[in-house]
Amino acid sequence: MKTSDGKLFVIGGASRSGKTAWTKKQVWKLKRVIVWDVEDQWSKIKGFQRITSNAELVRLCSAVNGPLKIAFVAGGDLSKAFDLWAGCVFYWGRYCGPCVAVAEELADVSTPAKAPGNWGMLIRRGLKRGITIYAISQRWAEADKTALGNASRFVIFRVVGKDNKYMAERSGVPVDTITGLKPLHFVLVDAESGAISKVQKLKF
Repeated sequence: MKTSDGKLFVIGGASRSGKTAWTKKQVWKLKRVIVWDVEDQWSKIKGFQRITSNAELVRLCSAVNGPLKIAFVAGGDLSKAFDLWAGCVFYWGRYCGPCVAVAEELADVSTPAKAPGNWGMLIRRGLKRGITIYAISQRWAEADKTALGNASRFVIFRVVGKDNKYMAERSGVPVDTITGLKPLHFVLVDAESGAISKVQKLKF
């Protein structure tokens, strides 16, 4: 069965700049969504099933090919739990049908080097299997370069300090534009064409 390719959204911005709120607006109507919910925020949204058990995560992603919204709230070793989550996302999207994955706070579970383990597999091979990924980090200088290199779209909110220059270099947005962003304002970049939107304000 042929599926449409997914997209990889790289979303950056300081705390409370609007990253998660923007992402929620993109996915709230969708039927098959799985979230790495390290802050336990998505689990409180109507329609999401809060999962804390590794075994339950594996069970659901191995069997459910219909509508399902999962918020995985991990404990213990976050790096191991994230690797499991990413592997489950890849399996779910490949064998049970196209899905959307949201990965919050990536700097906590990846490094500026090559994307680790199953997360690397997901962002390198998942898009062509119909998996759309929203990769979110406050500081992309501390998260993995594989996601940055494979991005379909950049969504840049207010960042601070040297992160302004870092995001400008990776996205092609002028550093002055990023420096001037106010809270809840963002710039959208089509990484495939290089087109940069005007500064927009998040609407609720």
